Amino acid sequence: MVSRVSKYPITGSLQRATPRYQRVAERLIDGIRSGRFAVGSTIPTEHRLVERYRVSRHTVREALRRLDNLGLIVRKRGIGTLVLARDPAINHVQRLVSSAELMRYPTSSRLEVLKVAPVLTRARLAQRLGCELGVHWVQLSTIRRLISRGIVIGWSDIYILSEYAEVASQVGRSSAQVFELIEQRFGQRVNNVQVQITAGVVNLARAITLGVPAGSTSLQVLRRYRNALAQFF
Repeated sequence: MVSRVSKYPITGSLQRATPRYQRVAERLIDGIRSGRFAVGSTIPTEHRLVERYRVSRHTVREALRRLDNLGLIVRKRGIGTLVLARDPAINHVQRLVSSAELMRYPTSSRLEVLKVAPVLTRARLAQRLGCELGVHWVQLSTIRRLISRGIVIGWSDIYILSEYAEVASQVGRSSAQVFELIEQRFGQRVNNVQVQITAGVVNLARAITLGVPAGSTSLQVLRRYRNALAQFF
């Protein structure tokens, strides 16, 4: 299902006509925007939020789910609920249950790897990937080209967790997608895929590779793959 995600209004009072979960969500958003819950820090536990706002655990969980959908927080097992950003992202979000539902690329195209490099997530990248700071990844800069005409039709930055880095050498050499390579090699299976679709512009470096003018509009698709424990691939 595709839904339009927009910012929640921030109000100074908890109006009774507003659902409880939304009132809690608004208070938490206000706390994030004001800096009380800083980016990179954790917010209070569900138990503490239940006590603070005098609501049920179900209400708190629904409020946190709303913040998660807005891209403000991420919930990590054994760590807590981390703040990812001060302001909600406005985009289309599609949550998929099966990896088979993902859009497939044309069979007449091939993926070409231009560069492979290790990266460590800092604030901006951590927010984009939806993970905490200081995570080690391997970044693959790739293009997709139509085989028959040689035309470049897209650019992809692929991030693979360092523990699965050995599959990087296989990317582009087989028709399998990266998540399929990880499934085959490590037995990890995709349980949830989040897809965000936004509008963007092409920077100069990519414009040269893609053969388009710098500043051209583009469609940006961000996919995040998680297993049954909500851990990233």
